[in-house]
Amino acid sequence: MAIASGVDVARAQGRAVVRAGLQASGTFSWMLHAIEYFGIDDELGLQIEASTYATKEAAELALMAGDVDVTVDDFVNVVLMRSRGIPVRAVYPYSLALGGVLVRQDSDIRSIADLRGKVIAAASLSDKSLLILRTLAVSRYGFDPQYDSETISAAAPLMTELALRGEVDAVLPFWHFAARMVGSGQFREIATVHGMLEEMGLSSQLPNLVLLARDDLDRGVLATFLRALDLAAERMKHDDGVWDSILEEGLYSLPDRSLMASVRARWEASLPGEWNEDIIRGLVELVEAMVAVAGPELVGTEKLDVDAFSTEFAFGQQR
Repeated sequence: MAIASGVDVARAQGRAVVRAGLQASGTFSWMLHAIEYFGIDDELGLQIEASTYATKEAAELALMAGDVDVTVDDFVNVVLMRSRGIPVRAVYPYSLALGGVLVRQDSDIRSIADLRGKVIAAASLSDKSLLILRTLAVSRYGFDPQYDSETISAAAPLMTELALRGEVDAVLPFWHFAARMVGSGQFREIATVHGMLEEMGLSSQLPNLVLLARDDLDRGVLATFLRALDLAAERMKHDDGVWDSILEEGLYSLPDRSLMASVRARWEASLPGEWNEDIIRGLVELVEAMVAVAGPELVGTEKLDVDAFSTEFAFGQQR
């Protein structure tokens, strides 16, 4: 006798089924948890089958094989996936979650202009925050931090230690580490990535992370999933309990739980507010500017293929 899978049973019950690919670390798990926490899946007749992958490469293979329908990735990687024959598109903005430039509270660095000749730590030389800083510094301040300063790669915990010991002058951590560092009172932010984009004449609403969906995912099912994400994000703004449960479920860890307020505030500030052709054009312009300064190898692509993006689901129309 054949045994029906959970997906088959859900479909037989008339529920929309979405198979989501999660990376071992990342906030996509927060959103899926919130959908369940608030009962949004039951409200909308949605069933989410989540699978966690240790690396981006593993999640990409699952997308290629058709084992998952949706995942979250950066706006450049979706272009690379399509170039490798994976039938996915960026269908919705996920997060503006880019960090900023942080220095110690007692530092004499006050602006980007002061970074010339300093030691700067970033997650990697291809980190989008660093590439945006380089692009702005070259175009507005007349120097390239890659060559006119010393730039090193370091994980966020090491960045913190190096900065506190005075071995680096400025750091560009991932957004949630930036929130924690500023929240600790030991660091201050001299520039946000949002602010740097605006200074470059670009929209501060350009997403770094986007929701990727396979082309063969039923559009009605996808619309239901996007509505669930929108509803979860809106309810997370006003509910303390869901944030406590994120920590209790081990979806995020902190050395001091009081720092969650800072993480939460920065998460909310990073929620996208637009998704339209102007945003896509802004991403194209950003890539062109970064390539002109850093080259295609560090950026990851020579240009942004607009066919990798879809504005079929205008932002907020799912609410």
